[in-house]
Order: sequence, then C-alpha cells, then structure tokens
Amino acid sequence: MAEMPAPAARIFPELGGPGLLTPGWKWKLLLGLRLAIGKVFGWDEGLKTHPGEPLEPGKHYGFFLIEHADPPREVGMSVENRLTRAMMCWVLDPAPDGTRVFNVTLANFKGCRGDFYWRVIERFHDGITEAALAELRRRSRGALRTLPNWLG
Repeated sequence: MAEMPAPAARIFPELGGPGLLTPGWKWKLLLGLRLAIGKVFGWDEGLKTHPGEPLEPGKHYGFFLIEHADPPREVGMSVENRLTRAMMCWVLDPAPDGTRVFNVTLANFKGCRGDFYWRVIERFHDGITEAALAELRRRSRGALRTLPNWLG
C-alpha cells in the first residue's frame, strides 16, 4: 500500500501508463531474463505480452487479461501459465490527503515446479510491486504539478 497525493481519478489512468510493471532498467532487464528463461523451459506457452491498452475488461495489461474494471476505484486481472494461476488487482481508496493505492496479488502455484518458481521469484515480486507503487506516486505528484490553476 502507498499513499498518493492525488485523487483516484488522476491516478487510475496512470495504472495503464507505459512501464509501470517494469519501472526502471533493472526491472526491464529482470523481466526480459525471466521471459527468456520461460521460453526455454516452456513455462509461458501461449502467453503474450501486449502493448498498452485501455483498462477495460477483455483488454490486456502486459501479460494479464483484464477481467474487471471500475474506474477510478479498481481494476482486476488474471494470468495463467504452466506454473501458476494468478490474479492481480489495483484498488484505489480515498484518503484525507489523496488516495491509498493497494496492489493485491493472489496466486496458486502448480505442483513442485510452481512452488520452486515462487521461492525463486518471491523477493523480486515484492520489489517490483514496491517499485511500481513508487513510480505511481512519482507520476501522481507530477500530474498535480502540471494541472492548470483553475483545476486545482
């Protein structure tokens, strides 16, 4: 969870902004390495990473399929490969000085390989989630600074 200095209506569109799932070069490198290893071992058969799309049901958020959207409060998505079945949701909750943003991720790992996979990626998953929240906070502050006076 992170508190953002902007209302949910300004933050929600930023969730679909470019690079939020890979906020920085080290995360891009790590995800690229993960995707390459997944290809070699056949983990992600049929899984495709999509360019930015609107946050609407039936569209994609990276490799996730958007299942539910209730702008500006939440967006929920899912993904499945040979190792895991997962759901992720961004929830925006009004706060006195802006908005509290939650990233909720649930996953079921398939068999021994899935369990091993989670043990390897767990600390990276937490790190990328924290980095995405920090990037979202940075973007929300920038959005506030660029608003015309009459909006704000």
